[in-house]
Amino acid sequence: YLVLFLTRRGIVSMRALFISSIFTAPLHHFVVCYNLVPHDGRRSILKTRRNFVTFTTTSILSPLLLPLSDQNACAAEEYYSMSTIKETAQYIQKYTNENFLRSVMESDCNFLYRGLSPDANKQLVIENSSGLVITDEPFDLLDVETYGSNAAATYFQSLEVQMNANRLSIRPSNSHMGSTCPLEAAKWGTAVSIWPLGEHGVQFAWMEGGGLFWPVPASSQSRAMALSDGTQNDDKRLSEALRGDAWEIMFRADNGFLAVPAAFDDELKEILRRNI
Repeated sequence: YLVLFLTRRGIVSMRALFISSIFTAPLHHFVVCYNLVPHDGRRSILKTRRNFVTFTTTSILSPLLLPLSDQNACAAEEYYSMSTIKETAQYIQKYTNENFLRSVMESDCNFLYRGLSPDANKQLVIENSSGLVITDEPFDLLDVETYGSNAAATYFQSLEVQMNANRLSIRPSNSHMGSTCPLEAAKWGTAVSIWPLGEHGVQFAWMEGGGLFWPVPASSQSRAMALSDGTQNDDKRLSEALRGDAWEIMFRADNGFLAVPAAFDDELKEILRRNI
């Protein structure tokens, strides 16, 4: 049978407890009743209304959460167990934005990293997870508390106005900040590689020549921004940015993103290089 655990902070974990084989048949009755919101797209992503879906050695995830087809959710009766980093790599191959994945491979497997929030990190520790799908992490680049600086908040607010004026879909209010360096990402929390999901609503922005968005270099009079809208034409530009030394890359991921602890980097890179 399937047991769903919901904390007061809205974090869901799923543990499949098999008492005997006689209980496996009705397993899907628990899953199909779970409240899910379908997402449109060529490879549709189905999102829960909770924050996290964890992949652990005891997790059983159905196609409702890890869709293997575009079939109606209530008709799904197959189940997918994410128990190893190998299976996490398979999920990356299936559901990560194709052009982002291609850019990663063209960069010789240079990943984009982010520091996990305390809540997400706690979930990783509790579940001993090999991956975490995060679908509704708050956007905090416009908050004073993020950098602990009014000047930083003012900078990102001006960047918001500028990007909006240029009719860019990506901007601080709907994006997160990543880094090409896991050590830099670790300053914000447990370092994880991030894998944006789906083929729509995935975009990237970084400073031409690399470096940080904030703080602004003292010698910089004006800085140009490079953009990638997640299409094949931008693969080369994004792959070059991923090779950068501690470059910050702003990313938009409307469908959420998979986070994989950097501790799995070597194994994950080996699997991706072998299979892609």
